[in-house]
Amino acid sequence: MKKLGGVLILVFFLVGISSEVGAQTFEFGVSSSEVSRIDSLPLSPFLFLLPDKGEWGLYYPGENIVLQYGSSKDGYVSIFDYTTDGRARIIKNNELIVEEAQRKIYGVVSGPEGVERFLMILSDRIIPDRLLVEIMKNPSQIERILGYSVPLHYCRIQIATKERELSPSFISFDQIPGEIPAGGKLKVRVFLSDGEGNALFNRPIYWEVNQGTLDNYETYTSTSGMAEVWYSAPSLTESTDVKLKARFPGDMVYQEAQGELSFLVNPEKIQTTITLTPKSFQIAGGEVLDFQAELRDLRGEPVEGRSVRWKTSVGSWEKEITYTNSAGTTTNRLYAPQVVGQEMVEIKASFAGARNLLPSEDYAYGTISGLETYSKEGLYFLDFTSGEPYTNFNHLTYRGELLSGYAANPARVLSLQEGEFVEVGFFLSQPLHFGALYLWGKAQGDVFLKIFLNDQLIFSGRAVEGRVTPAEAQMVYIADYLKLGNNLVRIEIDSYSGIYYLQRLLAVF
Repeated sequence: MKKLGGVLILVFFLVGISSEVGAQTFEFGVSSSEVSRIDSLPLSPFLFLLPDKGEWGLYYPGENIVLQYGSSKDGYVSIFDYTTDGRARIIKNNELIVEEAQRKIYGVVSGPEGVERFLMILSDRIIPDRLLVEIMKNPSQIERILGYSVPLHYCRIQIATKERELSPSFISFDQIPGEIPAGGKLKVRVFLSDGEGNALFNRPIYWEVNQGTLDNYETYTSTSGMAEVWYSAPSLTESTDVKLKARFPGDMVYQEAQGELSFLVNPEKIQTTITLTPKSFQIAGGEVLDFQAELRDLRGEPVEGRSVRWKTSVGSWEKEITYTNSAGTTTNRLYAPQVVGQEMVEIKASFAGARNLLPSEDYAYGTISGLETYSKEGLYFLDFTSGEPYTNFNHLTYRGELLSGYAANPARVLSLQEGEFVEVGFFLSQPLHFGALYLWGKAQGDVFLKIFLNDQLIFSGRAVEGRVTPAEAQMVYIADYLKLGNNLVRIEIDSYSGIYYLQRLLAVF
């Protein structure tokens, strides 16, 4: 048996078969600056090298040690031992290893006190002894010496010459947000101190996280005892609790310390759509009508268990808020009040959004009809359904073309383009406090309606697109602009490409 530095090489095992190790001994002095550079070499994910007490494990002279090593690639393994007295030895010399093999080196620790390092390299070809010696003496120059790069791994142990009472150490985290979005980044800081609150400098901190990734899994504390990493959150579809740990393995003076924090990674927000049915309606005052709202996400999947808020411009709902079922649907009942004449109604169903879902809303429009009959001056109408104007307005002038095929029923409409208009007049013999104008019309393309009453602009807005139906009318209040005697209403079209189709016009007082 040969004693190599701080480790006595006894035997390694491969698939349960033991044999003596016959590695030739090479021992050289190595500068402390080169030894310290080992800690900054890039670790390969294809290799592992670990002492039985873990990285930075504390050992005493005469204590047994087991080094475990392996590779996920075929090749030739060489392992160097950098002892605490500034010497370096080769303890594995171009040992052939196959993919996924795991092996062990058994030995006994010797002094002196300090940090002992083990460096493992894997080459796809045998490295001559003279180059191994040069690599061992200059680990930071491996690629220059060989002329090509090789994967490597290293580990460190601490050797104390006698039992001692270790002082406590403490890890504390800097404050972080309780929640971050999926795919986001977060800087995490820890502070390492002794029992008196003094910063511990140049101590290793090892990091673990159960979700996402870190930009570094081993850092060293600064002169202020601080170490930090950047955390990158994964893309998630559900809210996930992340646990992040920081550990100081301890050394010959201070005990091990560790800390843990948790935060929530919220999923990326998904677009939703809510669809109301029916989209249009007409009911009498005092009746009820059931509505359904369907909530789905961007993928078309139903969204279950979410609240939908209902609003109406006229009438009332059975419930202000309802909840979607497993099919993503929910229903509510509208109670229509008694009205005079007709009332236009706007229905709105809205989903306010959730942690991973964007808000959405939808509208429906309809009328509530009353049973009251109108007085002699209470109703004026204009209708193009028969293919010619049918009206009781005192005055009528229009520019447009009578067409068919643009209404739900086989009815004619007046086609109005840019610059065309409809103008009607009526007479009032007494002052009125209420009045409304109803238009049965729809647009094709972008069309803006302008409605004037007695030369005053009382409405300007985009016309709804679609086909003209009996149940859908647009209402405009006109009471504030009425006057005794003759009144003149003018409807103009503002559009370079769209067309407005008017079937019927009604003035109600």
